[in-house]
Formats: sequence, structure tokens, C-alpha cells
Amino acid sequence: MTISAAVLGRPIAHSKSPLLHRAAFQALGLDSGEYASFDLGAEDLESFLAAHGSQIGFSLTMPLKERLVELALTHGWGLDDTARLTGVANTLVRRGGATSVANTDVQGIVRALTPGLNSCREAAVTAAISATAAGLGATAGVSTADSDGADRATILGAGATAASALLACSELGITTVEFLVRNPDRAARVLHLGKQLGVSASTTTLKQIEPSAVVISTLPAEAVPELQWSPRFRGGVALDVAYAAESGFLRAAQSHGLIPVEGTVMLVEQAVAQSEMFIAAAEASAAEPGFTQGSTQSATHNAERRAVIAAAMYSALDDQPGPAGD
Repeated sequence: MTISAAVLGRPIAHSKSPLLHRAAFQALGLDSGEYASFDLGAEDLESFLAAHGSQIGFSLTMPLKERLVELALTHGWGLDDTARLTGVANTLVRRGGATSVANTDVQGIVRALTPGLNSCREAAVTAAISATAAGLGATAGVSTADSDGADRATILGAGATAASALLACSELGITTVEFLVRNPDRAARVLHLGKQLGVSASTTTLKQIEPSAVVISTLPAEAVPELQWSPRFRGGVALDVAYAAESGFLRAAQSHGLIPVEGTVMLVEQAVAQSEMFIAAAEASAAEPGFTQGSTQSATHNAERRAVIAAAMYSALDDQPGPAGD
């Protein structure tokens, strides 16, 4: 089985995608797998894709994510919900003569937040049970979801990544999202998406963070101001999608009792999802006509393969000094 893929974007020299995907191919014994990088602007994307029809797939970073969705709509390519709802896509895959696009940033955010969020929710349940058993209830300091932000998220920024973060929060069961922005006029996109998802979404100034189960910064590290954190925080999870070597935002979050999650976790997890798509497409192309794999066997195999891919990518990133980039 041969896989030929690449990452596209501008600038692209900083990208860790080749490092991550090559590590995955090697760990899976796909020695013939190729993963390259191309410096490419949005105006050249359509002609580039047409001229590189042999590649099984592409990872796309800025400034190509919105342009890819436009091309998918123009050419009638498959558009999964993550890309359709957010209006951005970072993955293109060719399989059996069909082209499809997706936004694995959503999966990356969900997978990055899930462990910490589950821990917080389990701790809250345990605390509530203990308080109830003691006959103390909320008066003992066990708050309701409304007061402690258990079903609430705060997102810094309102751009394309914020849309992905909103969809991820919805998938995690969050029902209320507040966007902290400098210019509310630029938040129309995420507010509209909130209505589509049935999530209560609003905007406020980029000044104070109220109690939330999830706090996500989608801003560049240098664009995050010094924020006030409510003293009513009782835990939660904070994700900085920027890949800065040092995050003041995460330091502040941790000091207020939140579990910090670095942007490199999202980086790896979205790349794992991409790698799975590339490999599945290559397997489908290499399989004999009419061959199908049993669903139980396939699910087990996919889970094991996902673990191998993730371990290889995290290991490769750990071995590389300095800030990471997609």
C-alpha cells in the first residue's frame, strides 16, 4: 500500500505536519509512505489540486481552509458536517474516485479536552454525592450547573478556529458559550453557528472570564491581553490552541484551578484524525473489489491503529525542540 500526501499553506516552513505524519507512517510500517510540504496561496489552490491528482490527500493550513470549502461547493466534493458547519476545512482525501473534505480541528479540540473535562465532571458528581450524603447540599458549597459554569464555555476570539471550538464544545455537551472579542461585529459567524447548533451564544468584551467548564483561547499568544478571572471558578479545563512555547493564558488558568491543555495536544490529535483518513483511503484503493471488513474487527483494528499513530506523533513532537506549528 502506497500513501502520498502533503501539507499546503503559506507560510509552511514552520509546519510540524511532515514530522508527525512521517512518524505515523514509519510506526505502521508504511515505508513507502510519502508526506511533503508545499508553500501555496489561496489563489493557487484549485490549479495545484488539479495538477496533483495522484496524492491520496492533503493537510491544509492558513490561508487555505476557507478556500477549500469554496472549492468543495463548486466542484460538488463531499463536505462533512465539521467543514459544512464551520465553513473551514483542513483535510482533503481522495477515495475511489471521490473527493471529500473535513475539518479535523474539531476532533482535535474534542480529543484534547475530553480527558480533563471527564475528570472535572466526575469530581463534581463525587462532591455532590458526598454533600448529599452529609445532608448539606448546595449550602455546603456544591453549586448548581448554572452557578459554577458546568455546562458553559468561554472562547477567546471569534474567527475560524473559534467556530471549530464552538462545534467541539457542542459535541462535548456544552449548552452556553460566551465569546470574548474586541469587535462584536466580527462575531456574526459564530453567533449564527450557535443558533444552528442549539447553543446559547453571546459576546462580551475581552476583559473577564466567568466560571466555565471549558475555556479556549483561539487568539495568537501575543494577542491575548491580561484578563481578569472570576474568583468563583471551581475547576474546569483550559486549552490554548496557539503553539507558543510558553502560554501566559494557561499559567493564569492553572492558577485559578483549571486543568491546562497545550495547543500541541490539539495539533497532534487533529493530525491523528487526518492520518486515519489518509490510511483508510489508501487501504480502500488497494483493496480487492467487493472486499469489506467486518465491523467488529474493523473497529478494534482502527482503535489499535489510532493508538499507534498517536503514540508515534507525540513521541516525534517530544523529540523536536521549540514551538510547534500545524
